[in-house]
Amino acid sequence: MPHHEESIVINAPVGSVFAAMTDIERWNEWWPQIQNVRLQNGWTVNGAMDCRVMGMDLNGSVTVYDPDRELGFETKLPVGGRVLQHFTFTSENSGTRLTAEMDASGVAGMMFTKKRLLKELNKLKTNVENAEPG
Repeated sequence: MPHHEESIVINAPVGSVFAAMTDIERWNEWWPQIQNVRLQNGWTVNGAMDCRVMGMDLNGSVTVYDPDRELGFETKLPVGGRVLQHFTFTSENSGTRLTAEMDASGVAGMMFTKKRLLKELNKLKTNVENAEPG
């Protein structure tokens, strides 16, 4: 299972970065290939998570939810494979170090690449920093 890890510093407090990561209504602003995200029980560990990615309906679950510290979820692809994503939020100076880890198996290993992960993190960084008061 390919493992990708990227880390980025976002010039915003941990609470702002975590809030952006957990606001599924705004994911399409920085994670455009993920659509129609639904959390049946909110951000609850083992709670069901459904979404549409690149035209495929995926089912999964929340694996980690520790406000302002960690967030994780797993999704399964109908064509085989799964994606595990884990995010760690660490205060660094006046900003946040966001570390993203992704493990993808099967077809997902070809769809979810390190390059794509870094691109999404940079979009999130821009989105959060632009929302912060000047």
